[in-house]
Amino acid sequence: MSNRCLRIAPHRSLRSLTLLLLAASLVPVEARAQSGDRDAWQRVPEVMAGLAIGTGSRVADVGAGSGYFTTHLAGEVGADGSVFAVEISERELSRLRRLAEDESLENIEVVRGEVDDPSLPELSMDAVLVVDAYHEMTEHAAMLDAIYRALKPGGRLVILDFVPADGSASRDQQTASHRISIDLVDLEVQAAGFKVLDRDPQFTRTGGGRGQWMLVARRPVRAGS
Repeated sequence: MSNRCLRIAPHRSLRSLTLLLLAASLVPVEARAQSGDRDAWQRVPEVMAGLAIGTGSRVADVGAGSGYFTTHLAGEVGADGSVFAVEISERELSRLRRLAEDESLENIEVVRGEVDDPSLPELSMDAVLVVDAYHEMTEHAAMLDAIYRALKPGGRLVILDFVPADGSASRDQQTASHRISIDLVDLEVQAAGFKVLDRDPQFTRTGGGRGQWMLVARRPVRAGS
């Protein structure tokens, strides 16, 4: 949470201050409403099952965005677990810190990542989740390598992303439309050393028709396992 205080100019009217405070108070309500809508289609329990986490687990939400999954993960791992919410933009980092403070979630650690590295300690994670963010990763091979190193042997990587209109299009064409095919990601994940355990090409279908796929992979316990 930022230490900066809200400074009110002496000449600002009481009406302006009231409107400012009212607007600020509405943000959590709106965020909760959006979260409720997403709960209807996101299939969160199945995502948690894919991660194979529970009380006391250490899990990273890479590309955490507004923190939708970060809060669900925090509840799943409990007070004895840890959730590392990774973002690269200061705006998102600030939002995540505010979310953790507003919801009194002391098991969330907000982490500034890089475009090629989530900045997670090696051999420290039981699972890593990447939702609707993999297609935005310009240095995806380096990111996968870094995630592999961060996971404990046997640790899981779960990726959800949007189904492209044309899965046979080039990678650049797919990512330009903010989507990417599960087949392409499957190959990239395996090239990074992961073993793919499960894949669902049509995991969700939202009201707007922007379906997601889900891929579950694991860092091998030992070579070839």
